[in-house]
Amino acid sequence: MKPFGALLLVAAVLVGGDAATDAVAAGRSCRTIVSAIERLACFDAEAGTPPVPAAEMATQSTVAPTAAAPAAVVSTATPPAMVRVPDIVGLVQRNESRRKADHAGVLLLRVGDAIPGQDKVVISAPALTGSEPRPLLAISCLQNISRLQLITPEPLDVSRVSIRVLLDGRPISDRRPWQVVEDGTVTDAGRGLVAIEQLRHLTRASQQMQLESDHAAFHGLSFDTAALHELMAQQREACHW
Repeated sequence: MKPFGALLLVAAVLVGGDAATDAVAAGRSCRTIVSAIERLACFDAEAGTPPVPAAEMATQSTVAPTAAAPAAVVSTATPPAMVRVPDIVGLVQRNESRRKADHAGVLLLRVGDAIPGQDKVVISAPALTGSEPRPLLAISCLQNISRLQLITPEPLDVSRVSIRVLLDGRPISDRRPWQVVEDGTVTDAGRGLVAIEQLRHLTRASQQMQLESDHAAFHGLSFDTAALHELMAQQREACHW
């Protein structure tokens, strides 16, 4: 029996050696496969590992791209320019906001000024003729300075106009240059003593103020001044003249 057992052992060794040789040869042949998936499947088959489905293999070998963060939206639009409303325009608008539809005469607004103990006084009235919105007459005392002005709804395209003021058809002065100031919506007869020279005439009772001008927007305008001489007392008090 011993000789027979030894013979079996030798046969087993020879068989094992052949299997090892075949495995080495198979491994060498798997390395020659170009496709990575097929090469791995070859090694798995030789080693007895269950094959991975091709679809799953493709999924594992593919890295899902990371979703990019949405790009920030940068506005290239130019912000609208901030337009500063002249102080006198804002005050006149505030005064006119109280006007009743059936009243065309002068209105007065009196509020505190930035100067301690000083008041702002604004007297305004719309033109009696012309299309809406109409020019406005503005007589004021701001920062202790008297002013005689006209406010237009749109800026004028000139820097100066010539105007003569009449009360009930009688001129109170010759034609004089009025300056277009601020944003173009304010036309100024002058400030301080220059304005007071014409405002003195407005302290007398009258019914209408008329304008003669070389500028079409002002020529022929008239304003209801029936109550103006009474309100002028507050303007004079505020500006100390």
